[in-house]
Amino acid sequence: MIGIVVSDKFLIAGVWSDDDNGGLTLHNVKQIDYNDPISDLIYKEGDLNAILGIALRRASEKIPFSGQDIAVAISDDFIFHDCIETEIDLAREDYWDYINWVEKNKNRPPSQKMSVFGQIYLPDEVNIHTVACSTTLIRTIKLSVSELGGNPYWMGPYSSVIMDAGHVSDAAMVLKNKNQYKFLMVKNCRFDHGLLAFSSGQPKLISSTEEEEYTLGSLKLIQSDIDDVPVYSADKLGRQALKCWDNSDLRVMTPFDDMKLTSAISDTTDHYESNVLTSLAIGASSRHSFNFFEEEKISDFLFTEIFSEEKDVEKEPFSLPKAENKPKPKKLKTDPISGGEMVWLLFALIVIMGLFFAMNYIKFRESINKPLFGDNEEYVIKKIDPIDLKERSEGIVDYDINMHLQSREISNVVSRLFQSTELKLYNNLTITGTFISLEYMSGLNPDIEHIVGLETTSYSVESAGSDSTMFLWYYSFDFPDLNKSNDISIGINKDSFLTELDTIINDYTIREFDQFYKTNRIYEPILVWVRGDEDIRKTADILLRSGPTVLLRKFVLFNEVDKPDPRAGFYVSFLSS
Repeated sequence: MIGIVVSDKFLIAGVWSDDDNGGLTLHNVKQIDYNDPISDLIYKEGDLNAILGIALRRASEKIPFSGQDIAVAISDDFIFHDCIETEIDLAREDYWDYINWVEKNKNRPPSQKMSVFGQIYLPDEVNIHTVACSTTLIRTIKLSVSELGGNPYWMGPYSSVIMDAGHVSDAAMVLKNKNQYKFLMVKNCRFDHGLLAFSSGQPKLISSTEEEEYTLGSLKLIQSDIDDVPVYSADKLGRQALKCWDNSDLRVMTPFDDMKLTSAISDTTDHYESNVLTSLAIGASSRHSFNFFEEEKISDFLFTEIFSEEKDVEKEPFSLPKAENKPKPKKLKTDPISGGEMVWLLFALIVIMGLFFAMNYIKFRESINKPLFGDNEEYVIKKIDPIDLKERSEGIVDYDINMHLQSREISNVVSRLFQSTELKLYNNLTITGTFISLEYMSGLNPDIEHIVGLETTSYSVESAGSDSTMFLWYYSFDFPDLNKSNDISIGINKDSFLTELDTIINDYTIREFDQFYKTNRIYEPILVWVRGDEDIRKTADILLRSGPTVLLRKFVLFNEVDKPDPRAGFYVSFLSS
């Protein structure tokens, strides 16, 4: 197989093969410098092909591509990473629609067309790791590889090559940039990323998709009971940098480690990209991570498949086992059983089997509430009183109660925002049981944090337009703590909700999903799409009056400020016993 590592100023190509002992032998490595950097050309197909296309052709002259599987790693400088929290009652198709909508609303120039891919870490499916890469860059590499006779086998980011290698299930990687470190981490089936720095040797989290304590504790940069993860660095780190990570499980990578070399490697070959090439060869990313050569989709990543793959006997060289001359064990001499003993054994066996069937028959009769004695042979069915949610809420908050309280709080947040803001000024609004995120266009500070009554987890503002009179405000919040409610058993049920929806709302559609069973309850998820300012507000008002069997699980609002046409999705679950 041939591996290609694409950076801004050069590419590295290498060819390797399996050896007889189950290891890898590296036969050749070449670094091809570009005539110009490609960072400003990744959306310009003609210019990119003139630089990168020519470099790939030069690489093929030194390491022929013809008939070879080609695996390509792309610098994370060309990749946009993100993550989306999952919801138990949402279909994957809806996540895919939402991922694409988010990408569409990033207001990139029409010329910057992006290809989007998602990866979800099994079995827990905590969130979805999304990446966006220039479609032009992907197409240029794929066409060039094909034209040179190679088979486009796999393509993905540097970070996936290192973290998804399969050495450990949880891993992080860091990339040093001046006095800051970009980090990406997979832990407990969750992907996170961010930026951190050190001041006087003390870590400072600049940005992260997770809480500060969890992030720094996972990287073991602070004293914490949180389990840490191995941290991989493909960079060369100086003494001062190593000291900052001294308490972490830092694993500084060595190029071409654990590989046999059949030729000398040039000293001018870049250290970082050489480590990526090594991981591309010995790791499992090319067989399990999302693949830019394939169609855009959400892929599954399961570490146990990689682990079992390494132990797959079919992949090991087959050989007949050598016969061993072991002494035959001596047979113990036993006396034959007499006739009387045989009768008693049969009798005991019959008694035991009779008792077994009798006990199970009694249990069966009791399980269906049928009287064992008496003249009445009819089944007796006991009616179980419905659960009083109000009574249960006064004690320990269980799953059902928590779901209802969460639904009420989502409806309350939606209501507060709708009372104080204009729907047509949103670019997007997302509210789930874990976070609140929005983009709002306004000339004045909309003061969203006071409307929802929460502290921001992230906040930014940027000018929109040339006259600097309008601004795009970005907010995100952690979902508020749930409070017990005295009227938890009050509100409309499923039938009333559907009736009011059909009576009051003019423009809506309903998408139904498969029911699922959890905590002795049946959940019937639906997605209600509503279009138009007035109908969206009315639907929110209906859900604000929902009872304990109508749960609002998620709310999303899509809109384009320059072409206002708000469209909202209400993710609802009907609860039944």
